[in-house]
Amino acid sequence: MKTIDVAMDTKETVNSQYIPIADAVIHCKIAGSENDPALILLHGNSEDLQIFDQQTGYFSQYYRTIAIDTRGHGKSLRGTKPLNFHTFAADLIETLDALKIDKANIIGFSDGAIIALHTALAAPKRISAMVLLGANYNSKGILLKYRFSIWLIYLWLSVASPFSAKMRKRKEIWKLMINQPCLTIEEISQITIPTLVATGENDMVSQRQNDEICAAIKDSQRLIISGGNHFWLFKQPEIFNDYVMKFLKNNRLDE
Repeated sequence: MKTIDVAMDTKETVNSQYIPIADAVIHCKIAGSENDPALILLHGNSEDLQIFDQQTGYFSQYYRTIAIDTRGHGKSLRGTKPLNFHTFAADLIETLDALKIDKANIIGFSDGAIIALHTALAAPKRISAMVLLGANYNSKGILLKYRFSIWLIYLWLSVASPFSAKMRKRKEIWKLMINQPCLTIEEISQITIPTLVATGENDMVSQRQNDEICAAIKDSQRLIISGGNHFWLFKQPEIFNDYVMKFLKNNRLDE
């Protein structure tokens, strides 16, 4: 499978690539040497790969760093397949195939962490290690006060969507937080990949669910950032980068 429309941003030395998959096109930005281990960056709901701008420059010194726009987000096309985490995981595997990457490390934030979990279940041999940031394994993993806000926004999008293609797109993406994911601890316990499970102390996702994820994955590690919220990695990028680099080094994934 070939990539198309490749452009080089010489200022940031980042390759922007559009990768055709089964029914869509996935946009990604790649930095670092092809000789280094691969590191995949997966964003959250309604976001795009630009949220990792503070990570790409740092990690690309040590890894072939690949930030990806999830299907229907950023510059990636929506395609025709159902918008769910099984589809997103399949898209990631196809993207790895297209880039000729046999095995990669993954940093997944929020929905990106859920994609990482689904990929670990679907193709465990393709992942060296995972960093899960603000994950939940079912919709109840979002704290009730935040679920209430999500429902209100979803209802507003439902009212607006008949009159706007933009609102219809937002509604479909937002719905992912209403009734997905649908994983179980029994499924997650099948994962044996080295994993760092991280949350902010004041996260919008359940600490209990993240404790359960950590307990289910053999030899995984748990990190809670004091005073941090769901978006602590963007507010404290140096701290985040340092923790993740230590985790990767301790797992000998940079060798």
